[in-house]
Amino acid sequence: MAKKNGSLIRALKTESMERRNNDELAAKANMLAMGRGSVPWDAPDASKQLAKRKKEADSAENSKLRIGLSDLGGSAAAQGLNEGWSYLMRVAGKASVDGFMATQNDYLQASLPAVGGLIWYLIELFGVSKVKAPSGFKMGRMEAAKMLGNLGLSKFLAALRSRTAETKKELEGARADAQRVLADNKVMAENLQKLQQQLVEMAKKQGGGSGGQ
Repeated sequence: MAKKNGSLIRALKTESMERRNNDELAAKANMLAMGRGSVPWDAPDASKQLAKRKKEADSAENSKLRIGLSDLGGSAAAQGLNEGWSYLMRVAGKASVDGFMATQNDYLQASLPAVGGLIWYLIELFGVSKVKAPSGFKMGRMEAAKMLGNLGLSKFLAALRSRTAETKKELEGARADAQRVLADNKVMAENLQKLQQQLVEMAKKQGGGSGGQ
């Protein structure tokens, strides 16, 4: 019984000290607020703080999910638009046979995604509010425009490198053909010179034979 009374007394003392500390903190805060000419400050409510923290945590989770879905959706949309345009250009190139759509097909596949994606991204960027955060759909459109432009630019650079390599190969082939022609001409000139010498010798022999007769 004495132990229980002692524990109860200690608990009451602890609670009394905590209340006194809280009262002192509140009084100091009120004095500080009054000294600054503002409304007296009330001690924060623990339940309100917990609710605020929970709301912030939920908002952070919602933001992460929204960003992830926006990025994935925008990337998929950009890839689909790029592949769809490339397919249309390939069909048009086959129908053109040897026309402009066929000879410039690689550039045509890359041009619209590169230029269109850049223009689309600038339009979306210009429409971003300075105060309100962009919505998930807005972020998805910006991601799609950015990725579409990057895909088009990458395809354009690949086509440019391929054209450069083909041009270099054609130049090397033309140079080799020219060297072969020069070599053939040299051989033909030597053969012609030999033939002329033979004709001269034959003429001399015929002339000598006629004089002897």
